[in-house]
Amino acid sequence: MAPPRVLVLSYCHVRDFGDRLGFHLINAVLPPDVETTFHPLWPWQPPVRQDWDLVVLGIGNSLNPQMVVSLHDPLMALMERSRHSIGIFGTQYRPLYDRWRLAGLIGGLDHWYARYRDDLELAGSQARASHLGDWLIDAFPLVAPTKDRMLKLEGDILTKRRGLDWLIQEIQAYRYVFSPRLHPLLCALCSAEQVAYVEQHDVGHRPELVSGKFAAMLQDVFGRTWPERDLFPVDRDAVIAYRRMVRANIAAMRGDIAAMLQSSVGSPAAVQAPIEPR
Repeated sequence: MAPPRVLVLSYCHVRDFGDRLGFHLINAVLPPDVETTFHPLWPWQPPVRQDWDLVVLGIGNSLNPQMVVSLHDPLMALMERSRHSIGIFGTQYRPLYDRWRLAGLIGGLDHWYARYRDDLELAGSQARASHLGDWLIDAFPLVAPTKDRMLKLEGDILTKRRGLDWLIQEIQAYRYVFSPRLHPLLCALCSAEQVAYVEQHDVGHRPELVSGKFAAMLQDVFGRTWPERDLFPVDRDAVIAYRRMVRANIAAMRGDIAAMLQSSVGSPAAVQAPIEPR
């Protein structure tokens, strides 16, 4: 019997800290007998196969507004030809989204595992969606810092550093961490005593527009935000509670995926009963 075939669509082919981490995490929630194909969302080229047992859109990254427009039709067609599809992603630069196309993509999924509670506002009342939390926190150990000084990270840290494991250890060695990127800051929350951030402004024609990812993440973990560039104390109890919640949600997602793929064995491309929102 052929193994279940899973297509994972993401930005893991670029040298970005969060996207590279997601590449490792997705394997831990897929059953051990699946055959996985990793395929870049950008630049887009149609995958060789057009029918899959499961399509996974995202590995914890943000789904970019421009991709929602340019890839809406091919992604919808891919999901329609495949047995099941899920999303593991968040949002950014919200004013730039084509809400109709975004709603179409989310509605075309069997389930959307939203990164932050704030993201769920985009799901719509009929969407099959739940709050996963930022599952990349599961890649970072909870440790005590050893260096009593500040680490100021650059935006392109993976182009100037060695492997991911080394970089995580470096970030987590410092008592104070400043980061202009989202997931290095999330990494620091599991170790540092104080952290600071600056929002991303990556949209060339709208330099005043911020990504909104940092505010959404801080609200998710702590229930509040802090001003940019100001060091603030890390509430370790809140971080631990968040880690526990995310770990439980990951376990539930792993069970959902196993049930989907089990229902696909030896069956035509019939759609499984919808997963109820948690």
